[in-house]
Amino acid sequence: MERVFLSEQITSGAWTDRPLVGSLATEGRAMLVALAEDLLAEPDTTVVTSWDSRLGPFPLPGVEAVSIDNGVHAADCLNRLAGECDRTLVVAPELDGALVDRFDQVRTAGGRWSGCDRDALVLCSDKLATARHLQRAGIAVIETVEAGQVLSINGPVVWKPRDGAGSVGITIQPADQPPPDPAAIAQPLLEGLALSVAVLVSPQMAPREDDPVRQRRILALPLAEQRVNKESRFTYEGGLLPARLDVEQTTRAVRTLAIDACRAIDGLAGWIGVDILLPETGIPVVMEINPRLTTSYLGYRRLTQQPLAGWITHPETIPSDPETIEWSDRHVLFEASGDWRYD
Repeated sequence: MERVFLSEQITSGAWTDRPLVGSLATEGRAMLVALAEDLLAEPDTTVVTSWDSRLGPFPLPGVEAVSIDNGVHAADCLNRLAGECDRTLVVAPELDGALVDRFDQVRTAGGRWSGCDRDALVLCSDKLATARHLQRAGIAVIETVEAGQVLSINGPVVWKPRDGAGSVGITIQPADQPPPDPAAIAQPLLEGLALSVAVLVSPQMAPREDDPVRQRRILALPLAEQRVNKESRFTYEGGLLPARLDVEQTTRAVRTLAIDACRAIDGLAGWIGVDILLPETGIPVVMEINPRLTTSYLGYRRLTQQPLAGWITHPETIPSDPETIEWSDRHVLFEASGDWRYD
């Protein structure tokens, strides 16, 4: 029986010093519960997690959930469970280097990390560094500059933390106003359709005599249309799967862009969320890359009976053929809380 440790930072007890409110807490809880439910259906798998005691009992029977009362207990529990379990999957925002810190903790504890390697986490946790890296690789990416630099496009500016997650710290200002934070980055406010593509990436394997190359398998899932509340600092409210695009050529272009962006970054593995904007010009650009489980999983899991959770925790088993995954022909409208319905 394999023991898989799921650690979602916000609900894990690591935030016992602050209220469990806001979009990150809502999405974190929904992702953890959904992934745990799906892994429980995997044969010979025991699901283990830690759980902030203020949330009451863990909502799923069958999960070994350790109740956490304070931050010290949370850190000790992470170290112990990562060392004891066969695999560890962490869901954490990039804020303040949290995702990289978790990687270091799991490795120090002797745990087996499921997901991206450290260099990829460091790169993708920095939006400016990611944009520059993709640009050098010839990938179409939204213009991203530091405070003090000038955008080539006139108009309102979107200010973001370099290590932001979700809508935390995002503001919109006229271009002639000073930045809200000297460490923030600026992007032009472009009109268009906000999309995301979940990409399953297998880790780079050591070459074998019968397969000297062993290329990474990069599998783009159907496009998701993001529902973003621009009146509330771009708060993410869920999405529609699959996105309704009129031109198949556009769908292919967006999927190709997501695959090319992932291929340009060494060390990505597991579930990767690529946020893409389809401007009114019709030429898609990458907005950012999330090197971890994203909230769109809540929708994708409703469209297929295939073992997405198993591939996420065991990225070395990700298939190479997109036809391996059978998708429903219906559309799913999902919310950041995990609620959903067919549309």
